[in-house]
Amino acid sequence: MARHLFVLEEVIAMLQVLGAAKGTIENFRRQAEAVSKKRPKHAVDDMVDDITVASGYGHTSQRGFVEFTLNDQLSQMEPKKAREIGYMLIEAAEAATSDEMFVTLLKRVGIEDAERLGRMLIDLREIRQGTRGIARPS
Repeated sequence: MARHLFVLEEVIAMLQVLGAAKGTIENFRRQAEAVSKKRPKHAVDDMVDDITVASGYGHTSQRGFVEFTLNDQLSQMEPKKAREIGYMLIEAAEAATSDEMFVTLLKRVGIEDAERLGRMLIDLREIRQGTRGIARPS
């Protein structure tokens, strides 16, 4: 099963929905930010994953397959699943570009508060895909 990763603003929004006390939320925020500061910092351009994609044919299965390797993790899948993943990657790339433009625009009109920007991005995600969470194809 895949791990679910959330940005801090999403976790805080969930805590608020659950009715957590403001003090608890603020303590959580401080702790999360302290942990984040201890992580090694890299610019997005410096983070490089080794990705390879190849097609293959299974002599036993008599079927074509796609092989996807991310760093040292190998996965083989049916072509239909590979197309689905490719489409998800394209959609996520478009959404990331949209998020960046949205935040850039908000900053240009004077909205700089990271928490407020995060909440607005969560709202944008809900408008764009119908959910605040991770969208998965059916």
